[in-house]
Amino acid sequence: MIRAPVRAVPGRRGPTRGARYHAGMVDVPGDAEAADAVNATTSTRVAAELRRRILHGQLEPGSRLKLEDLASQLDVSHMPVREALRELEGEGLLELFPHRGAVIKGVDARFVRNLYDVRGAIEGMLTERCAEIIDAGGARELGALVEAHAHAAARRDSETLLVANQRIHDAINAWADNPEALRTLSRGRVLVDALRLRYGFGQGRIEAVVAEHRTLMRAIERHDGERAGGIARRHCMRARDDLLARMRQGTGATGGVGFAT
Repeated sequence: MIRAPVRAVPGRRGPTRGARYHAGMVDVPGDAEAADAVNATTSTRVAAELRRRILHGQLEPGSRLKLEDLASQLDVSHMPVREALRELEGEGLLELFPHRGAVIKGVDARFVRNLYDVRGAIEGMLTERCAEIIDAGGARELGALVEAHAHAAARRDSETLLVANQRIHDAINAWADNPEALRTLSRGRVLVDALRLRYGFGQGRIEAVVAEHRTLMRAIERHDGERAGGIARRHCMRARDDLLARMRQGTGATGGVGFAT
């Protein structure tokens, strides 16, 4: 059923949690197209909430997700939850099992190495293409993002750094204009970001990232695609090595489950 906005009526209770969640949706019983639109909007919200929980470690690798539990927690029907789970499966974040719900994909050193190997190859290619075709306005905007990341680095907040870093790479990738590559690149990204939030950065790594971004920016400004691509690949490999080192140190200290090396 598609819920309408709930108006206050004297003597009645205020909007329910579910009504607030669906605020602004129109009640059109039997209208299949409207129902599909509502489910699509709600499933997008559910998927975003699950990504947030994965990112912040509230849903850890190996966690089992039950349809009934999620629908109850989020106060939605089963349909948008199913759609959200299928979306996250497509992003490589979980595995779906018939009649058993879903399980957050396990993460270990092999997963991280493989993901960064793929990321390095794809980002190197996309960065080469960006350097070849970016215009002066695009270069200025990208340079501003690089400096915004440098300012974020001074605050030493891992989540702010992740966002600022992703904005740089999103801008580079947008210039490359390769949706097929981006779909592959997005798989498992939230899982790796969750690891980075959990384990942080090694000593000197944040400063190194700032320097690498600036070196990359200079190559892009000169339209030196070959050099820019090489810098991007090495940037990925150094990020991989730093995260793996942090995972080894972190699991030894905390005994975290699911992050064995």
